[in-house]
Amino acid sequence: MEISIRELKANPAKAIAQVRQGQRVQITSHRKVVAELVMPRTEPAAAPPSEDDLAMARLLASGLVARPASKPFVLGPALVLSPGPDGQTMSDLVIALRGPR
Repeated sequence: MEISIRELKANPAKAIAQVRQGQRVQITSHRKVVAELVMPRTEPAAAPPSEDDLAMARLLASGLVARPASKPFVLGPALVLSPGPDGQTMSDLVIALRGPR
């Protein structure tokens, strides 16, 4: 539906009624469309945060926990040490350094 600016000023309720019925109302000035009246877009309401999300936010804010990693931590290839000149392995050295039990 088209309506002139003059008609819109004289009877805005008529144009709004048309929009409420789902029609798009084009507003004209000197027979050229200059604007449109349309129903507002309805966006779905955002879901409220879960209890877990709220608890995590409180922990992060308190500083008791750090932000979770954005990507998983991956260990590199294992480092294998050869035995020393006397045949002692790293495990033997660690056991010796611990002392008697």
